[in-house]
Amino acid sequence: MALLLVCAPLSVASAQDTGSITGQGVLDTVVAAQGKVVVIDFFASWCKPCLMEIPEFIEARKHYPADKVVFIGISLDQDPGQYARFVKQTPFNFPVYLADPDVINTFGVKMIPKTIIYDPTGQQALNHAGFMPGEMLRQVLDKLLGGEAK
Repeated sequence: MALLLVCAPLSVASAQDTGSITGQGVLDTVVAAQGKVVVIDFFASWCKPCLMEIPEFIEARKHYPADKVVFIGISLDQDPGQYARFVKQTPFNFPVYLADPDVINTFGVKMIPKTIIYDPTGQQALNHAGFMPGEMLRQVLDKLLGGEAK
C-alpha cells in the first residue's frame, strides 16, 4: 500500500481536502496545536497572488517538521466544485479546508492572500494581508522557532 502512495501522482497523493471548517473550528485547531507554530493561509483558487504564494507555503511545509509547525490552508472559494478541482490539481502537503461564511468575520479577512501565524503559546505573532514571499515566511518561522527547525 505504501508503494502505491509513493507511485501515485503527486496531486492525488498529496491533496489534503478536509472539507469545510468554521471560524471556531480554526480556533480549536490553533488551541489543539499548542506548543507548535501555526501558519494559516487564507486563499482562493481565482486569486492570482494566492496562486503565486501557495507553492512557497508548500515548499516551507517540506522544510519545517510537523512536530514544530502546523500549516493550514483555508479557501474562501464560494463555488465548492471549483474549490474541489483546485485542491485536487494542487500538490498541497498540508490540510486544506473550505471556509464556512463565518471565517471571514472571525479572522477579519478583508483581502487575500492573508497569512496569520500563531506562536507556540497560541498568541498571534503575525497578521499579514497580501502576498507573502517564501523568504519572509521562513524568516518569521525561524524567529518563532529560535532556529531549532532545520
